[in-house]
Amino acid sequence: MNRFNSFLSVILGFVMVSSANGGAIEDPNGSAGRPVHYEFSAGGITTYFTDCKGLGSQNEVVERPLTGPRGEYAIIKIPGRQSVKNLTCSKSLGKSLEFWNWRQQVGKGGRERVDATLIAYDQTMSPIAEWSFTHVWPVSIDYNETSPGKETMVFAADQIQRMR
Repeated sequence: MNRFNSFLSVILGFVMVSSANGGAIEDPNGSAGRPVHYEFSAGGITTYFTDCKGLGSQNEVVERPLTGPRGEYAIIKIPGRQSVKNLTCSKSLGKSLEFWNWRQQVGKGGRERVDATLIAYDQTMSPIAEWSFTHVWPVSIDYNETSPGKETMVFAADQIQRMR
């Protein structure tokens, strides 16, 4: 048992020294782990979120067979269709019905698809990033899904562009 405790102490010591000496990846801007708040504006509605995920786009990977001049066979991977990931944002439950009313319009025509912006602010409320979305619409709104007093909204968009 004493031998096991010594081994465990050595391993834990190594992990602590590795982390202290830069073994962990650090953010060169020093902003990792600091609170970020998001301002979301769409179709005249503005709100603030405490968490947003899914900012980005992706391409399908298409595999194509390729036969070389000497008859050799290979598979090459080329970019296929691009799609925008769904944006998932959460905030404290509020009194406003604006997003709920917008969600109720989906599938009924009208102004369900609008352009939007999302601005990320650091803890001093200085803007650090901004995205622009084309033809955004609310896919879902969930209340208290993961914790009481929160609402989570999922948005779909046709295009995304990082502005800064």
